[in-house]
Amino acid sequence: MAYTILRFKKDKGGAIAECERHNERKKEAYKSNPDIDMNKSKENYHIIQAPQYTYSRKIKELIKEYGCKTRKDSVKLVETLITASPEFMNKLSKGEQREYFERAVKFMKEEIGEDRIISAVVHMDEATPHMHLVFCPINKDGKLSAKSILGNQKSLSEWQTKFYECMHERWNELERGKSAQETKRKHIPTWLFKMADNLDYLYNQLLKSIENINMIGMKKHKEEAVTLLSEFVQKALKFSAKVNSYNDYIRELEIKVINQKYDNKELAEENNKLKEEKEDKEFETSMKLRNMQNQLKKYEKYIKKIPKEILDEIDAKEREKGKEMER
Repeated sequence: MAYTILRFKKDKGGAIAECERHNERKKEAYKSNPDIDMNKSKENYHIIQAPQYTYSRKIKELIKEYGCKTRKDSVKLVETLITASPEFMNKLSKGEQREYFERAVKFMKEEIGEDRIISAVVHMDEATPHMHLVFCPINKDGKLSAKSILGNQKSLSEWQTKFYECMHERWNELERGKSAQETKRKHIPTWLFKMADNLDYLYNQLLKSIENINMIGMKKHKEEAVTLLSEFVQKALKFSAKVNSYNDYIRELEIKVINQKYDNKELAEENNKLKEEKEDKEFETSMKLRNMQNQLKKYEKYIKKIPKEILDEIDAKEREKGKEMER
């Protein structure tokens, strides 16, 4: 089965600059994402060209143009991931892939307004071709409000349905997957698994760098340690918040898997097979999330050992970085 894929992510503050660096391939290396083949990055292309200056500057221009009121915690950018099931995307010719993304951009223009779109870039340097379309969430009333555009879970489901209908009109083999409201299943983003791998990489780097080093007493190594810790701590906090948000979901999955095992005897043979497949996926998901929780405990234990003055210095650097990005 082939499904349309449309996902949204709200960004504010420093996340906007990080989004731009990833989308526009402004990094020299991507240790956190081993799926990227930099040799193929030249094959990436824009459907809507990014501004020659930064995303943040373009956002400021749009907010000024529409006279939007903003708060410190306002969502100023929405990332949109657009693609389809790998087996569908990879069987299309390059021309058909471009047609898919151009059709998706036309859909987004009609839904949010063309002038709000900051960039729409197609990545051909990863396993499955996909597009990152980013827009400033200024609604039809000229207010900055991601909530009024994306809405709640029901509204997001309606977004998915409209997108599916648009793409299905051209490719009738595409299907509309069941909404999260029906399946009660949460989407676990790929970046979370990649972040888990990257954090382990950073964690091992840290262990090597501070072996036999007294971070407080040896000024020579302090800057190097703070730089490494700064990256590690900030990512670990983000990882912690996301993994902890799945706690109830993990428990639900585990109870569901146990109940399914006892109910299997009452099922017909064909239904049994389908249910077992579903059960295996749910068990695999719960195990992956459990592993992440164990990984997180290891990081939290490590961070508690870091001297307070080092953590204060990291916080100060992050605050300064945030101010520079807002200028």
